[in-house]
Amino acid sequence: MAQELTVDKFINNEVVKKCLKDLKDAFPPGGKSLIVSDVLDNEGHQYVNLVQKGGGVLGVALVGYTYILEEMNIRFIRLAGTSAGAINTALMAVTGTKQEAKSVQVLDAICKLKFIELVDGHPVARMIISKFITHQDFVVKVKKWIIGILLTFVLLMAGNFIFLGLQHAIPKVSIFTKLFFVLTGLWLLVIGATAAYIATLLKRLKNSGFGINPGDYFYDWIKKLLIANGVKTVTDLNRKAAAPVPGLHLRVPNAEELNGLEGDVTFISSELVSQNKIQFPEMWNLFRKNIDELEPAGFIRASMSIPIFFESYFIDNIPCTDEAVKKIWKEKFDEDDPPSVARFVDGGILSNFPINLFYNPKVITPRLPSFGIDLDESGPGDTGKHADKWSLPGYFGRMFNTIRSYYDKDFLLKNKVFKEGIGTIHLQGYNWLNFFLTDQDKIDMFAKGAVAAKDFLLNFNWDNYKEDRDKMRKELIKEQIPNDKNPEN
Repeated sequence: MAQELTVDKFINNEVVKKCLKDLKDAFPPGGKSLIVSDVLDNEGHQYVNLVQKGGGVLGVALVGYTYILEEMNIRFIRLAGTSAGAINTALMAVTGTKQEAKSVQVLDAICKLKFIELVDGHPVARMIISKFITHQDFVVKVKKWIIGILLTFVLLMAGNFIFLGLQHAIPKVSIFTKLFFVLTGLWLLVIGATAAYIATLLKRLKNSGFGINPGDYFYDWIKKLLIANGVKTVTDLNRKAAAPVPGLHLRVPNAEELNGLEGDVTFISSELVSQNKIQFPEMWNLFRKNIDELEPAGFIRASMSIPIFFESYFIDNIPCTDEAVKKIWKEKFDEDDPPSVARFVDGGILSNFPINLFYNPKVITPRLPSFGIDLDESGPGDTGKHADKWSLPGYFGRMFNTIRSYYDKDFLLKNKVFKEGIGTIHLQGYNWLNFFLTDQDKIDMFAKGAVAAKDFLLNFNWDNYKEDRDKMRKELIKEQIPNDKNPEN
């Protein structure tokens, strides 16, 4: 009987324990202090903003990263995430108070979740997904099957013609002629039945919104967790996210004081009808007149609707003819004719790492940093510059990553200081869609997240971050000042 996966198996992992030991040794009591922010509470917790990248099942590694941050007394004011990052973000936003560590409770929820149940589609589709994801040579096998089917057809047809021609000269050969005709008929029958079944599956896929899995199991799972933490409505969600921190204060004086340091939570999704990036729960009023007519679990389900893998998430009966709703669509997206039905897919299509959400150009000297957790699962053969050496999965991976990363990458290129707050978890060898992970895979990914967090904290310099952020702001202002030599500017 397999042993039950428990939180202890994660946090007592030797790699994780060593990460904490290394950090405690680097920042001992009475010695050098770990300083990552100027925003504190009375218990000595330091506060930052946190963005978690999307990445399917790789989200387990995100929890390893946040576990280390929390063990080092780091807490979070504003939270944002996409897809798997949205799941972790949601659980961290609704669990306990802002002063409490959340990662252990998030980890407990993951331990109790059967990842394979998230693949809740047709059994055949489930089998195919399992084969494609967990067996690296499955594509090769499929090629061999196709070649075998074609070769069998050629051999059967050749046998029919050969024995049909020979039976006139050699009557005894007629038994082989009949045998080959029977085998050919059976072969065509099997192929026809298979083709009909595939056509049925494709029709089913179309009728279900081009998604293999309904995503109902995930929706029910996240909804139960939200309710268990006192979040039944969007109002509850906003209240939890914005809950004030007792004793919040600044380490050093700042002209902004505590203004604007209210908490919030953001989940990114992509809306296909209007072709826009949607930020939930902020943009709820695009789809309803009453905030609590929407389900908070739906926001997270919308954010993680991986195209093809999961069915799209729909919001229908939008009061699109209501003047107040039309006004909001006009203000947000310059849209004169809002849709009556919205269809959402994974937010990672447009913004898989929405760290731009926390940039406030009005702040001169930052009071707290924006931390980001990046995920890198690209394999060594598919990360090189030699494009002709990429595998087929590597090729499609590059293409998809180019699309989903461009918006966020463009922001980081223009605002390079934010890179100083980003730690990267290296997860080569893991597939972000492998919902058939073993328990050991989960523990190993958690440990990799812990290692990435340790390395990040050992190298992060808060004073340099503030100085570079100030320089960046001055450079941006300088670029915006008209050039007297060019009156057209």
